[in-house]
Amino acid sequence: MVSKYIKLVLPFLFFSCIIFFNQALMMGHHQGGVGGFGGSKGGLKGQSIASPETLKKNKFSLGFLFEYQDWKHNDPLKVHRQHEGEGRDVHSRRNDMVYNVVLGYGITDNLSLTLQLPFVERRARQIKDEDFVGQRETSSGKGDVITYGKYRFYNKLFGAAAILGIKAPTGRTSETDKQGTRFDPEEQPGTGSTDFMFGMAINKTFGRLTVDGAITYQLKGSGTQDYEFGDIVRANIESAYAIKERGEYPGVELLAGVNAQFADKDHENAKRISDSGGTTVFFAPGLSSQLTDNVSSSVSVMFPILQNLGRDHQEVDYVVLFSIGYNF
Repeated sequence: MVSKYIKLVLPFLFFSCIIFFNQALMMGHHQGGVGGFGGSKGGLKGQSIASPETLKKNKFSLGFLFEYQDWKHNDPLKVHRQHEGEGRDVHSRRNDMVYNVVLGYGITDNLSLTLQLPFVERRARQIKDEDFVGQRETSSGKGDVITYGKYRFYNKLFGAAAILGIKAPTGRTSETDKQGTRFDPEEQPGTGSTDFMFGMAINKTFGRLTVDGAITYQLKGSGTQDYEFGDIVRANIESAYAIKERGEYPGVELLAGVNAQFADKDHENAKRISDSGGTTVFFAPGLSSQLTDNVSSSVSVMFPILQNLGRDHQEVDYVVLFSIGYNF
């Protein structure tokens, strides 16, 4: 009876996620990496937040995830005038790089815990000090640690897992520019907030093709400089097609996915910021390589196909993701 109920309810949840995903495309944006990518066939396949796959009982995983995000050019002089003359919350960011060490452990065959330790480097152009407008600036340091668990509660017709996580305020929030002025919260390595995450991931294999879908909600807390980032909804649909039969090494898989991120408006001193929030939708082709039974890697490039952002929020140009993982 319970099995019959699960078979009826889980497909309904799956299509509900897709409907919610399509609605999110119309609403709004915030960028941030959580977990791996490439779904159940990515470089961090047992730890990816976009897949219900879990590590086997008493198995460990050690991985590295690199994220590079390039921002579209915002003229520093124009931004300076908007910031100083109109009091706008605008920036002239160049790129962000995040180096993540990712550790995982399988408590049971269906329950895994993951710890993500980031080091963040953010590059921007000076827009506040009129004498140095356009000067290149860099903010770097420890990022906020993320811990999350996945519980796979169904694995028959398809796989399904519940996701629960927390982001702790461990990152640096006191970085300053070359003139000694503290960077804005968006340009700091850490946020100073405690955030909670929860969601669901599913997948289904059709021969050589595997399809993963996930939806997660990140509830943001109040952070540094009395600044609170808007809550984020992330929705992912990813596929992996094996060129060779699975189990033959080295194996190569073609990846393709659509990733949507909806962010609510940020608030500073309880005041709503118009130049924040919005929706960004990416198309993400890539490759995954299963080098051995224990070693895998992935690379993907995310191209924005829709950016519906708050007022003059700076747009993303592209994102590059690389991961490699070892299970033992």
